[in-house]
Amino acid sequence: MSARRRGPFPAWCSPLTAPASWVWRGVTARRNARFDRGIGVTRLDVPVVSVGNIVAGGTGKSPMVRWIARQAIVEGRHPLIALRGYGGLEGLADEPLEHRREVPKALVAIGADRLAEIGRVRERDPRADLVILDDGFQHRRVARDLDLVLIDGRRPSLDTGILPMGRLREPPASLRRASAVIVTKCRADDHELARVIEQFHGRPPVAWCDHRWTGLTSYDDTTVGGAAAKKLDLSWLSGRRVALWLGIAHGEDVITQVGDLGGTIVASAVRFDHARYSSELVAALHAKAVAVGAEAILMTGKDWAKVERHRTGLSLPIVVPLLEMGFHQGEQELLALLRASWRPR
Repeated sequence: MSARRRGPFPAWCSPLTAPASWVWRGVTARRNARFDRGIGVTRLDVPVVSVGNIVAGGTGKSPMVRWIARQAIVEGRHPLIALRGYGGLEGLADEPLEHRREVPKALVAIGADRLAEIGRVRERDPRADLVILDDGFQHRRVARDLDLVLIDGRRPSLDTGILPMGRLREPPASLRRASAVIVTKCRADDHELARVIEQFHGRPPVAWCDHRWTGLTSYDDTTVGGAAAKKLDLSWLSGRRVALWLGIAHGEDVITQVGDLGGTIVASAVRFDHARYSSELVAALHAKAVAVGAEAILMTGKDWAKVERHRTGLSLPIVVPLLEMGFHQGEQELLALLRASWRPR
């Protein structure tokens, strides 16, 4: 594995990144020791489920949060999703916008001070009887009844070192404080990865899952003003020429999926995670897509949440994959943990 793949910076930066990693490790250790003693931790009067990770980059936290919220709604609960909100756009970031669109019955609290934002939302709507922390493993000010950590099965990165030298937010031994570990983005169980996780966590992963495209949603000028979007089968992509616009952590996963489904990418704008879109950028990217003969523009729901307000006047339809959690193993075990955590106290 190359140095660049093992961490966010190339090997020649190690004289700077190594000392910075030592400092980060020390700060993290002191911070965790403080929280371990209960200093600065507040327990809410409703159950709290945290979904997080220890590796920088996408592990599928937001799709998992939405899956949990939907399960809670089915069982009669009123979940409140709390998150920091990166890449804000006039007060709204991509993930909160996507949560609101995909799980409209869930409340959403956005802000760096999650405790305060949770309080404000609950004051406005006292029905909230379950809090779900999106990216909450390091946000320890809020006590949690269930602490779930996700690990990307394709890029576990548990041996890469602490940021910025590697990709770990904190040492892998921190997995000990998690209630359970879930492996995401995997096609099957990985016995070696399970062994490594058990070494640090004390138990093997409770569940193994993947993020599956189950269909496509097409938006064009006819859907402006609230008209229904078009639902398409995945087979629609076969033989299609598409332009790809992405602002996510691992765009290569989407590129692979498009190819597997028979689509051809004729133009691409693969940008950094939480990247913003402006009207000028959208117009320029659209012009390029038209010039190379694209039949549609494909992007994730996370990108569509930010592009939607700029799409007026685009001649090409925008196609967004429908993403759902698919479990290979452990779905019922995970549900049992969730139900136990949100039982009335």
